[in-house]
Amino acid sequence: MTMTSTQETSVSSGLVGWIIEVEGKVLLKRKEWSDYQPTTVGAELYPGDLLQPAPRARVLVQCANGKTIWQVPDGMVSGVTNGCPPQIVFVPRARGDIIPPRGGINPLIPYIISPRRTLLLNSLPTLNWNAVPGASHYKVSLLADEDLIWETDLRETFVVYSGQPPLESGVDYLLMIEADTGASSQEEDLPDLGFRLLGENEAQLVSEGAEQLVNLDLSEQAKSLALVHLYRVYDLKAEAIAMLETLVNRGSQTAAVYRILGDLYLEIGLNLLAESRYLKATELVAADAEG
Repeated sequence: MTMTSTQETSVSSGLVGWIIEVEGKVLLKRKEWSDYQPTTVGAELYPGDLLQPAPRARVLVQCANGKTIWQVPDGMVSGVTNGCPPQIVFVPRARGDIIPPRGGINPLIPYIISPRRTLLLNSLPTLNWNAVPGASHYKVSLLADEDLIWETDLRETFVVYSGQPPLESGVDYLLMIEADTGASSQEEDLPDLGFRLLGENEAQLVSEGAEQLVNLDLSEQAKSLALVHLYRVYDLKAEAIAMLETLVNRGSQTAAVYRILGDLYLEIGLNLLAESRYLKATELVAADAEG
């Protein structure tokens, strides 16, 4: 049932940051491009990239360490490594990220929506799963290193974990759901669908980084995106997804919000949810191009 490798790998080869806020016009030129092109929130930045914000434009870049925010000087060209020097950021990664599993596609089973294939910051997570047609009750079981530690029965498709027994770092947890139709989350038959609690030291680093970001002069969306990227550095996919879905529920029309959500859903094997978010991102990009 082990789902998270303790091996550490770099966040991304060469990635130095992401644009998290744009007010005004900004152009991007990658080293292999012959000319500058308009860019916006969500663009990933690599060594050799050049940014050119218009005069009085406000462009904020979050560096790959998840903590540093760089305001790009307006009215001039800046190399992205001026504000975010290249560095290797080592983080724990979930096994199986390279080839996402094909899951979350059978509506007749109570497949796990969250938490799955993630580390967790919150020790009292909300557990949720797919609603099965015709089901009126669900048996919810939580296993720790393959031993049953908690069980409940309810009508809803979500429940906040009671906290008893407390979740511990270093333990592999697996949520299992059985509907009264006989359908089970186990029918998804995919590897590495469990979760772990983030270690105490890493959790402290996330807390410090989050506090620093929240206190910056950023728009609410920029703060949310900055926190999402910080969470991704530490493989906190469930927290990142929850924050992005909050933006969606508030009516966000930013394509990057939906694209990043699609990426995250694909990583955890929820292919239908990934597809719907990618389609929305494409729709918003097309609408912006027409405008």
